[in-house]
Amino acid sequence: MFPTPYETFRKGVFMTLRHFRIFIEVASAGSITQAARNLYLTQPTVSTAVRELEEHYGTLFFDRINQRLRITGEGRRFLDYARHFIQMYDEMELAFSNSGISGVLRIGASTNVGISYLPRFMQLFQETYPQVHTQVHIQTTAQTEAMLLNGALDLAIVGGTIRSEQIALTPLFQEHYTAICAPGHPMAGKTVSINTFMKQPLLFREVSSTSYEVFQNAIRQTGCEVTPAWESTSQEAILEAVRLGLGVTILPSTMIEAELRLSAISRIYFSDFSFQNTVHLAWHQSKFLSPVMQDFVQMARELLSSNHISAQNPPEIFPHTYPVHRNFPKDSPAATLTELRY
Repeated sequence: MFPTPYETFRKGVFMTLRHFRIFIEVASAGSITQAARNLYLTQPTVSTAVRELEEHYGTLFFDRINQRLRITGEGRRFLDYARHFIQMYDEMELAFSNSGISGVLRIGASTNVGISYLPRFMQLFQETYPQVHTQVHIQTTAQTEAMLLNGALDLAIVGGTIRSEQIALTPLFQEHYTAICAPGHPMAGKTVSINTFMKQPLLFREVSSTSYEVFQNAIRQTGCEVTPAWESTSQEAILEAVRLGLGVTILPSTMIEAELRLSAISRIYFSDFSFQNTVHLAWHQSKFLSPVMQDFVQMARELLSSNHISAQNPPEIFPHTYPVHRNFPKDSPAATLTELRY
């Protein structure tokens, strides 16, 4: 029979940040021995901390099987709380130990967004907040979602589908897609039906990519089947294959603007089909948004909501869509843009 939390309190055992940090490391390492090495602590110290946690909360967080630890269902639930608790504490320490807006901001983005929009936006953000250190991770939407869920990212901008109900989403803009082919292709500059287009060799990013997912979801409503002739993790490989006349594809319009202007590729128009995709700003719904995160959210809403900020389209004047909750630093690029809007 485990003692109640009150009985544990009467014995003088208090839960500390150290207990939570040790628990997180043990859960990650799957071993008392390895966790002790990683934390530069003795094994008895780590074992005692885990035991005190289990006694305090009156449940087993780990099953001990063949000298290995296997986290229980309650342990996984506690791990989520512990990670968020430690992360919030660390953010609080950072916020109150520095004056002004500062700290570390971990940003994720799906591939299309990371190529077309994020670099220019991050340039503006870092010019506005030079004292904020940013870490950027560009990968698939599924990988980005996993990092948000385990606390490895603070915020993310994604074009693909987020499936977890633990992730909060706010729409930023509609991303338009364009069908393309080689300039010498019979469909170049022509208007065709989606059925005619689908009979061509289809060149696509990998199945887990946003481009493939968005097209698959849209095409499913027409009754057509997507059977790619090419699948590649490389955007450049797909574009080169299109240039050489090996097939056709559909890509976000902003990613191919330069190629179209140079006439390296040609546009295909549809008589009976069109689609677009909503790009969202995402974060874990239980995450505390620090001042720097709030400002990032505001800037993303202000500067990305018009869908005009990209590598090809630097921002000038943007329509005001959302109320401003914070003031940007005086004389910063973002402050200048805000003044132009009002």
